[in-house]
Amino acid sequence: MIPVIAVGFVVVMTLVLGTTGLRYARTTSNFFVASRSVHPVWNAFAVCGEAMSAASYLGVPALIFVFGFEMLWPLVGWTIGFLLLSLFIAAPIRRFGSYTIPEFIEGRLESPQLRRVMAIMVIVVSWFFFLAQLKGAGVVTRALLGTPYWVGVLAVGVLVAMNLSAGGMRGITFVQGFQFFFIFLGILVPFAAMSIVWFRGDLPPIITDTTPKFESSTVVDYPNDVVIELHERTRVVVAGNVDGGVSGPVELAAGEHTVAGDSTIEWPAGALAPHASTVDAITGEDWAQPLGEKGVGGGHPLYFSIAIVLANMFGLMGLPHIVVRFYTNPTGREARRTNLIVLALIAPYYAMLPLFGAASRVLSPGLLGAATTDSATVSVGERLIAGVGGELITAAVSAGAAAAFLSTSSGLLIAMAGAVSHDLMSAGVRQFRGAVWVVASASVAVALAVETTDINVLIGWSTSIAASSIAPLLILGIWWKRLTRNGALAAIVVGGGASTTAVLTTMFGIVDSGWPLAILGTPAVWSVPVAFAVGITVSLRDHETVKDLGYKFALMHVPDRMDEVV
Repeated sequence: MIPVIAVGFVVVMTLVLGTTGLRYARTTSNFFVASRSVHPVWNAFAVCGEAMSAASYLGVPALIFVFGFEMLWPLVGWTIGFLLLSLFIAAPIRRFGSYTIPEFIEGRLESPQLRRVMAIMVIVVSWFFFLAQLKGAGVVTRALLGTPYWVGVLAVGVLVAMNLSAGGMRGITFVQGFQFFFIFLGILVPFAAMSIVWFRGDLPPIITDTTPKFESSTVVDYPNDVVIELHERTRVVVAGNVDGGVSGPVELAAGEHTVAGDSTIEWPAGALAPHASTVDAITGEDWAQPLGEKGVGGGHPLYFSIAIVLANMFGLMGLPHIVVRFYTNPTGREARRTNLIVLALIAPYYAMLPLFGAASRVLSPGLLGAATTDSATVSVGERLIAGVGGELITAAVSAGAAAAFLSTSSGLLIAMAGAVSHDLMSAGVRQFRGAVWVVASASVAVALAVETTDINVLIGWSTSIAASSIAPLLILGIWWKRLTRNGALAAIVVGGGASTTAVLTTMFGIVDSGWPLAILGTPAVWSVPVAFAVGITVSLRDHETVKDLGYKFALMHVPDRMDEVV
């Protein structure tokens, strides 16, 4: 009950703090940007609450658990992205004074048509990211309470929609700042415990010449139908349905076996853990070898490593729910201060995450066969220490996970609802509240269908599209005077369209292996340069001009202290 109480506390405080913004949410400025009055330190807490999402909290340890050191690159890409965001985006876009990214694009290039196109890209990018958070909610509630996957998805969708429609950006800022502390503690507490166990030598070796083993007799839950590959003949106890009817004590031969959903299997100590047919069977030595023979990136780990760094680096610069937070600072200078504080807070968080993936190899090897590796982070506590100590660690991890997907979901939903109501409909606060519920309902419905899709696959799609569409327009619009309406439209249509098409081919299984999967599953290597090249080429060949260009660039780039002097 301790983990349940911890998660319940986070949920209750989320509701309480979210509704505190209700009395302020009367004007457009209050509702969308909290009247641009958020202090840099608290805004940094809120940004961290959004950035420490289910993608990093659950997704990255799961990827490291399965594939090894190649999965450190997403963390590197996000860190570089925050640095570039601080250098090139945060202060200028705040000084411009818009409420949303599409509104900034219209103001910079004087094109209502371009604003609508950008609003569509904001919705697409945020939608994939939002699905990942809802998937995380379903995974955590199932692991913690044993409820069906849909319960967590629906509960978080409703909770976030209630909060956002009540308090707007001001209420969500309070919530996200509060949730940051739970997210950070949810990683720090088990990290400290794992470090102590590791240095005492009580954790079994990870780098071995075999695939992971069960260190003790372990009962593994299989929530969905799955085909497992067994590496050796093993005597197990089945409760449910294996191979169409096998149940009870049985000896399973090496090879593939079909396990029905809602079954459990008790595996003996010392047995090699089976792998789902969709998961690589990697020995400890191969797991520890960078760029080894692995299925990551369609079997091309070097290409994948480069692509994921580019996607996360440029993608983070264009993620709407991150960028919109800088609109809430009083000045551009404080927006940059916010991001520098974010870097100082998020770096140690990213540094701790890999240990969770590594420890799960020996603590929770059964997740490989159940195809539930996204719950690797949550399973660490109960496997690390027995009794109340393990429950306390699990409580910290579970509360942090709940805070992670609740916080990020709030930012994503406000970005999508703002794009629908403010940019596509040119409507006000009342219409925004309606858009929140429409978007949340549609997202929950689709999230129920992505139960078997890895969280970081959804995040990879989102960041690849953002890197190929939103980020190039922000960078060129802020720093290049020659950008024209036609050039910007060409960049977003070609870059965004190409990356979205590539993502859909992998989403619907049109390509599923080899170089086609590598190139289309992580398209940032080619789609980002194409977007920049098309935007620059079309702009240079275009003879149109943008009015008041000098004033707009002064507005973005003249330091705030000079404005105060004037």
